[in-house]
Amino acid sequence: MGDEQQLRDAFGIAKNFLTPVLDREEIKKTQGKSLLQILSRDSEGDDAARPAVINRALDILTSIHKSFVSPEDQFGSLKSCGEVEDSPAEDAKRRRMLHALLDLVSLEGIYPSLSSGVGIPLQQRVISVLPAGVIAKQAQASASSVPHDEPLLRRIIDVLVDVLFDPRPSLQPIIRGRILSDIISGTADLAFNPNTTASFDRTKYQKTLAKIIDDTPTTVLLPTLSAFLQSDTAPWFKSTISSQIAQVPLRPGGVVQTIMFIASQFSPSLGQEAQDQSHGPRLTVQAIMQISRLLSSVPSGVDPTVYFETIAPQLLALIDGDDPDLRQTASYVVGNGILGKRAYGAPGTVGHSIFIEPIFNALTANLDAKSRRWITRFTDVEGSFPTSVAPNPASNVLVDGATVDLAISRLRCLTLQHPNPGLVKRIVYPIILPLWGLVCFSQEEELTSFHERVLPLLQTYFGISVGAQPLKKLVDNLLWDGGSTWTYVKDSDAGVALKKRSEKTNEHSNLVRLIDSLQGRADIFVSLIGSDPSSEERTGDIFLYVSQNWLVHPQGSAPPRKTLNGGPVDESDNIIQRLVSAKVAEKLLENFKEALTRRPLRVLELIKQVIDGDLHRFSAQETAMRGVNSKVSLSSLANIVETKDNDRDELSNDSFESVSTAFSLMSTLLASAEFSPTAEIQPLLGALKKDLDQLIPFLPTTLSKAATTSSMLLEIHLAATDETTIKAVPAHVQDLDTHRQALANLNSDLPPVQAEGLSLISKLIMNSSPVIDVGSTLTLLLSLITDTSKTAANEEYAYLGAIKIVGTLASRHPRTVIKTLVEEYADRREQRALDERLRIGECLLRTVQELGDALVGDTAKILGEGIIAVAGRRGNKQHAQQIRKEKLAKERQEQERAQRKAKEPAMPEGWSISSGVANAASELDLSELHLDDESPEQSAYATNVVAAWAAGASADDAPDDLRIRASAISILGSAINVNILGLGPVILSSAVELALATLTLETEPESAILRRASIILLFDILKALEAARERRGNRDIGFGFSLFDDSASSFSAPRGSSMQGQSTIGNIPAMLRTLRFVEGREEDGLARGNLRALIESLEAWSEKSLMWGIGAQIQDGQDGFNPQFGLGDRIAGLQVDPMEWESTGHPRIEEIE
Repeated sequence: MGDEQQLRDAFGIAKNFLTPVLDREEIKKTQGKSLLQILSRDSEGDDAARPAVINRALDILTSIHKSFVSPEDQFGSLKSCGEVEDSPAEDAKRRRMLHALLDLVSLEGIYPSLSSGVGIPLQQRVISVLPAGVIAKQAQASASSVPHDEPLLRRIIDVLVDVLFDPRPSLQPIIRGRILSDIISGTADLAFNPNTTASFDRTKYQKTLAKIIDDTPTTVLLPTLSAFLQSDTAPWFKSTISSQIAQVPLRPGGVVQTIMFIASQFSPSLGQEAQDQSHGPRLTVQAIMQISRLLSSVPSGVDPTVYFETIAPQLLALIDGDDPDLRQTASYVVGNGILGKRAYGAPGTVGHSIFIEPIFNALTANLDAKSRRWITRFTDVEGSFPTSVAPNPASNVLVDGATVDLAISRLRCLTLQHPNPGLVKRIVYPIILPLWGLVCFSQEEELTSFHERVLPLLQTYFGISVGAQPLKKLVDNLLWDGGSTWTYVKDSDAGVALKKRSEKTNEHSNLVRLIDSLQGRADIFVSLIGSDPSSEERTGDIFLYVSQNWLVHPQGSAPPRKTLNGGPVDESDNIIQRLVSAKVAEKLLENFKEALTRRPLRVLELIKQVIDGDLHRFSAQETAMRGVNSKVSLSSLANIVETKDNDRDELSNDSFESVSTAFSLMSTLLASAEFSPTAEIQPLLGALKKDLDQLIPFLPTTLSKAATTSSMLLEIHLAATDETTIKAVPAHVQDLDTHRQALANLNSDLPPVQAEGLSLISKLIMNSSPVIDVGSTLTLLLSLITDTSKTAANEEYAYLGAIKIVGTLASRHPRTVIKTLVEEYADRREQRALDERLRIGECLLRTVQELGDALVGDTAKILGEGIIAVAGRRGNKQHAQQIRKEKLAKERQEQERAQRKAKEPAMPEGWSISSGVANAASELDLSELHLDDESPEQSAYATNVVAAWAAGASADDAPDDLRIRASAISILGSAINVNILGLGPVILSSAVELALATLTLETEPESAILRRASIILLFDILKALEAARERRGNRDIGFGFSLFDDSASSFSAPRGSSMQGQSTIGNIPAMLRTLRFVEGREEDGLARGNLRALIESLEAWSEKSLMWGIGAQIQDGQDGFNPQFGLGDRIAGLQVDPMEWESTGHPRIEEIE
């Protein structure tokens, strides 16, 4: 610490300077003057006094700083000064004076000097320590693209920066904590404002801004910079700030800090989710999407490769970590944000080479140095690379079990954590064979845990309907056990590693082992087909494919003569493949017999191929025999009998089995009671009959009988179809299949499969398919929306997707959807929990926004009446209120128990607190220690309000929960903004009455949330009325507010009359009286401020209504009004009808001001 006397003198000067605005007695002597006039002690204007006052404040700050950093003690601080001689109260006074000096420099120095659109709006700044009433409302400065007072701004920034960059500790923490955002604003204005004249020191301020940002911790920097991004921010300033925010992830730990900051901005404020945040803010889906957009956007001027290689270690550390929320967020950023963009996620790009290629190479034993760098487990969220271990070239293990396990973990994270069917297809298909080999090997080696981790990858892939080609690829490689140079081996840690394939391995024993595993592999394959929602169609395709491989011989070639033992490798592979096909066909028949029967076309096509093949072969043999007989010789005669016998043996060994199987299938199919020929099958039956009749003469006696039976069955069906009309296939059969597939997808627990199901449902709704039943579909979607289980809470993608589809369904069937949603939202039978109703409310809100101009008629009436009933106190919830009472009683008991425990002596018996310490504590005046913070009364009030909101409504009459009622008011306001004309005057009149009644009657502190929502509702009505008039060219829309004060009238007009009828939705004089009364007693600060703005808006509306009444309009292309000073068509609030006396007989005389 510097010289103590010098420090006291510096603070004494500051006290003398600030006393006129800090001492309440002094303030009373200078009432009516501005802050600058009081401090300058003259009557000059603010502009003349500002430089002198600000320079004086800067000089005092500089002297205090120098007092702290004088050479006597380089390790002092503001706090340590108080520890030497000053009491804590004196230390607090000094802090208050420093805060006052900084507020003065900021509010009267930096803010007036900035160019327009730069900095945080003044109303959002930290509350000043200067007493209320001292700072007069600053006059609205004219818009300027350059700083209003550049020399003063330069002086302020230079002085503050000199203190901030001084390596000796003094006032730096206080300055950063108080006016960091103002310093950034001023420095950016001097460094990057393109409208100012280029100067020699612009580069200096650019470096200054960069150093300020670099020296600011990320946790402080993000909220500070994000506060600058307002709707009226200057474009160049917004670009500068956005660029700085985009570079935050490049910092060590910047990715995690960015995630936590955005999560805090999107953290739930209502319901159970808002109460369970003990481990930090909850990562909602909206927050995750925003995080993905930010982290996947490369900052301008940064090379994409450098950017992603910098943030990739941080993202991989989250993916490899244990926190499920952070893992899910990082997975979405990589999967949707980075890999979802062609520039970064396509093969060969930086994203693919970092996140995908290492996984591929690890599972295919193709690891190189680049891949090993990224396939290591990352643990440091700061972004450092782990120590890599070089592989042992002499080892037979190409990829160890830990690396394979890590690759599987990352693959699961990228494919199963979020719904992205396209990404699943892109990632899984290139490595489908390695995954198949891992699934089968882990099952054969009884590695249950590993098997259960890999199998869902294939189930998810085939669960999103990828077609028949991947299934055919597995059939062709059903016995696949590794690549040509490597195979699988069991790891010592119950994992799977990849090792070199030994050349000395006995191929025959290996083949026998694989054939032994054929049964298990076929079972796994059939289960994968079953996971496909289009399993019936896929079963037919694969059954036809494997049956062709098994039964159909290539035309024009003789049956294979060589056996497995004596033939070449390719011939043995052919035999093994036919064996595999036969096994798969057998399994399909066992598990999908009914599905194959319902789709006979595939089976009949297969039978025809078998018959055609054998018929072609018999014809070729007959032609060959004729050629031999035409060239008879003595030498050939001796071989005729032998050749004919050999050919018949070959036929009996190879063809007869295929033909016999074909005839059996055909007889079973044609004799089935469910078989009914369609227009598509009819020509195929005729062709089969023709080919079969040609084949029968060539068949032996053992087969001719079965062939004749099949021919007779074909003839019966052909004759029946000639007599009756063939049934046409309904046009919506395909939609039925799609609908069945969508329902199967929605029942899956895998997010990508659920997303595929929602997409199919949406397509059916968009195509107005007749298979869509509105009621059942809406019930299904609501079940997804209201599923608040633990699993569903972690996977909100389906919930948000279902809400979107409800909006699509409402665009086709608005009345049914709105009625169902309103009934479920009202929950009159008290069957739904609070969080479920809040979710339905969110769905209803988005549905209303989707409807737009379609919100008319009965739909609007149902919505308005239902929402108003929920928002009022008519929703009697006895059961829910009883639960709230029990909860409050339990909390009260716990609080009383805690208070009793607190009163007990905390010290052991015989011990006591020192009397000297107790006396010092009692004499210490702490009244000024927290002058900058809330008063105890304010803190207690805020605590009571939050506690009341969490507990729900008060006990009177058992009304509905406060949160639901506030939500209903918000939905009503949104509906009014969407289509006020569709709702009509009756609903609007009820809405006005609801808002005024809520403001008048709901006076409890816990009801502040309702009063705020009611004020916003009245604002929405005003804005919607004005927007509707503007769209109609300022013509009357048929209803509005009345300016006639009927409170003093001797009669009350009946509802529905020309005065008080459906054309009047509210009375402005009466509304103003009510709102002024409520404003006078309102204790909630935010509600009181909104009330003042609403009152001013209603007063402005009255003036506009009078101008509209006299016909004042804005001419096209003109800026001024062109009033018509006649009565015009109508004065708002007064309807003049000269012929009214003919119908009523009692003319009225009305007087207006």
